[in-house]
Amino acid sequence: MPPLHTNLYEVLEIPFGATTEEIKSSFRRLAKLYHPDIPFTGSYTKFQSIYFAYQTLTGVSRKQYDETFKKNYAKAFLKRKLEEHPIVLPVSRVRFTTGIMDLAKRGLMRKGFRNKDRRKVTGIDYDLVIDLKESEIIRPVIVVIPLTVRIVCRDCMGSDPHCPACSGKGSYKGYRKLNVEFPVSSLIPSKIFEFDLSKFRPDSFTHFKKKFLRVKLLIHKNIPLRTKTAV
Repeated sequence: MPPLHTNLYEVLEIPFGATTEEIKSSFRRLAKLYHPDIPFTGSYTKFQSIYFAYQTLTGVSRKQYDETFKKNYAKAFLKRKLEEHPIVLPVSRVRFTTGIMDLAKRGLMRKGFRNKDRRKVTGIDYDLVIDLKESEIIRPVIVVIPLTVRIVCRDCMGSDPHCPACSGKGSYKGYRKLNVEFPVSSLIPSKIFEFDLSKFRPDSFTHFKKKFLRVKLLIHKNIPLRTKTAV
C-alpha cells in the first residue's frame, strides 16, 4: 500500500477523472514493467502501489477517494498560489532599534563613541526589527525599508562652494526606500540578516549612511499599530 495521501492518479500515470478503461489500460502497461516476476524492472513495492491504486480507482471506494482528492488538491493549489504572491509589508512594520535622541539621552552620542561601542552598551547588534504575523510566514515577504541617504549634487559634483543648486554644500539629505524580499525558507524567528548596502545604491550619486544594515525578524501572533520613520 502506498503512503497516506499518495496521489493514486500519479501512481497509475493518468489524469484525474480518467475513465475505467483508461485506468485498466494504464494498469496493464505498468504491470508489464513492474510485476515482481519481470526481470530487471520488476519491483514488489512498486507493483503493490500500482495494484492498490488500480483497486481503489476501479472499485466502490473511488467516489470517496475522488471527493477527498479534490479537497486536498484545492488546498494544495491555494497554498501554491499564496506562495507565488509575496506579501508587501507596510513601512510601519519596520522599527529602528536606536534613534539618535534615544542614544543621546543615554550619553552614547558623545565624541569618541563608535557604533560598536554603542552596541556593547545597549546589547543590540542589529539596526532594525521587522515585525511579522504568524499567519504571514507561509508566503514570501517584501519589506519596504526607508533609509536616509546623502545625494551628491549633480551640478557641481560636490566640489563648488558657490554652487547655486546645493548652496555650496556639495550634497543634500534624501530618503530612499529599500525593497528586500525574504523567501519563505528564510522567515525564521529572531534571525538576523546583514545586507551590503553598496549593492542597493540606485546610482553613483546616492550614498547610504551605513555600509551594512543588520535586520532582525520578529514573529508575533498579533502586532500593535505603530508608526515609524527613517532615521
